[in-house]
Amino acid sequence: MRRERIGKNILTVLFVLISIAYMMPIVVVLFNSFKSNAAINTSTFALPNAESFVGWANYQNGMTVGEYPFINSVAYSFVITILSAALILICTSMAAWYISRVDDVFSRVVYYLCVFSMIVPFQMVMFTLAKTANVLDLDTPWTIPVIYLGFGAGLAVF
Repeated sequence: MRRERIGKNILTVLFVLISIAYMMPIVVVLFNSFKSNAAINTSTFALPNAESFVGWANYQNGMTVGEYPFINSVAYSFVITILSAALILICTSMAAWYISRVDDVFSRVVYYLCVFSMIVPFQMVMFTLAKTANVLDLDTPWTIPVIYLGFGAGLAVF
């Protein structure tokens, strides 16, 4: 009984240490968010002091400054998610209905293409897709759902 308790205590200490190791980067980022850029560059792991502390200024800049302020980013994320889900639902449900109802060579080929698209690793597709999206100017919040349709169609049809 005592040996079992010692083993559990050792495991508890081990998992606490692992948890601390996983949480440290988050804590460092949180502390650095209250420091100036110069202080982050010179003393990354130091706690904020009187001369490096900038308060909430970094958060105010993040919310309002830049090409996509935070509130715009949230709105774009919402629009992209809703449009992507709607496109995938509408387009792939029609394709799945056709594949399941019509038994010909074309529907079998489309079905196997959808299955094959799930086998190809994401990393193989991502670099060429990102380059193609940039060349075709599909890198705006309004055209990203078309790209997501291409990624999600195979799984949704299957």
